[in-house]
Amino acid sequence: MDQLFCWATLCLAMFGHLGICVALYNRINATGLNRLTIKRIEKAIVLLCTAAPISLAAFELGSGSFANWNIQRENLSFASILYLGIGVFSAIAMFPFWIADRPRFAIAWERFTTVHEENVHQLHLRTPEAIQGNSFRKMARLPGNQIASLQCNHKRLAIDGLPNALHGFKIVHLSDIHLTGQLGVPFYRKAMDWVAQLQPDLILLSGDIVDYEHALDMIEPVFHGLEAAWGKYFVLGNHDRRLADPSLICKRLKSVGWVDLGAENIEFQAHGTLVRLLGNEAPWFYRHAEKPGFSTASQTGSVPGLIIGVAHSPDQFGWGIDQNCHLILCGHTHGGQIRFPGIGPVVAPSWFGSRYASGVFAKNQSVMHVSRGLSGVHPFRWGCLPEVSLLELLPKDSVPPIQGIHCISQTSN
Repeated sequence: MDQLFCWATLCLAMFGHLGICVALYNRINATGLNRLTIKRIEKAIVLLCTAAPISLAAFELGSGSFANWNIQRENLSFASILYLGIGVFSAIAMFPFWIADRPRFAIAWERFTTVHEENVHQLHLRTPEAIQGNSFRKMARLPGNQIASLQCNHKRLAIDGLPNALHGFKIVHLSDIHLTGQLGVPFYRKAMDWVAQLQPDLILLSGDIVDYEHALDMIEPVFHGLEAAWGKYFVLGNHDRRLADPSLICKRLKSVGWVDLGAENIEFQAHGTLVRLLGNEAPWFYRHAEKPGFSTASQTGSVPGLIIGVAHSPDQFGWGIDQNCHLILCGHTHGGQIRFPGIGPVVAPSWFGSRYASGVFAKNQSVMHVSRGLSGVHPFRWGCLPEVSLLELLPKDSVPPIQGIHCISQTSN
């Protein structure tokens, strides 16, 4: 029983240790620090996560405190006791918060219903040109890897105070395109062709568009043919800052009809109702004329009937609430890239950890939709399909609590 207690303590301490490292990793990637600094801190976190327990274990093995799978508590060093104490305390203290932050508990199930999902698996086997890069091509062969898969979905969102004229207003939400050259134009066109036939009212893109200058030439063929009744708008994300001159992305997108929402707020009349779009690229860009806080005061003096905020990160949820946004659209987290059965995502670059990794969330009168995005720089996804979403806005009392998905079509090789 004594050894069982010792091993249970060790396992709990390691769980707490890992929790600290993941929490640090998530939060450092939510900052506006430059990429080189973040990468250096990431390496330090990984070193802490691996070197500390290995070094202590090696020391205790050498001193005879741990031999033949028996832990001699009375011989443990002060450093090991301190490590175990901090780890156990962290595990016990963080566990309730970690459970509460599981997306399945945070998602506002009563605020949406999924009408349709179309899942396309192993797109690279259907269209070999879908993957151009060697690293992505090799990783795509791993069992269950979804980097070359895609989900096109249609969701109905319950919006507080939605004007009658905007019932059924349809918005396409795109995010995290990540043009790198690893995934080819045919991969992206599968999503864009689906969007093109929807005839949406708005298309909104929430950042991370181009990672490398050589991929700028992909913008025109990827985004060609997308149209919306009241326009298409974009903000930049942290990966767009990889370019020496991120304004090149803005110029190329504007040349094919996109409007730069990161530079100024936009308002227009839709079905006789004033709609206002607010852009937020914090903490990576502050290009807005009213930086860093954006007022919802209408340029026309009229009260907007619908206010939509577009931010790259769900960390701006509070900003959207403060701006009285009815709807906030975000990306950045990629859904966590890996989702474990029953647990969900663990790693997500956010101050909230994986709480807002993807899905629909609500607070006060604001609804936030976080997209899993279309791509990324890491060549793996498990249990976390890339996505593009059509969001249909309906008044709050007309969308029943989710009862499952009404229609799913699946295609796979």
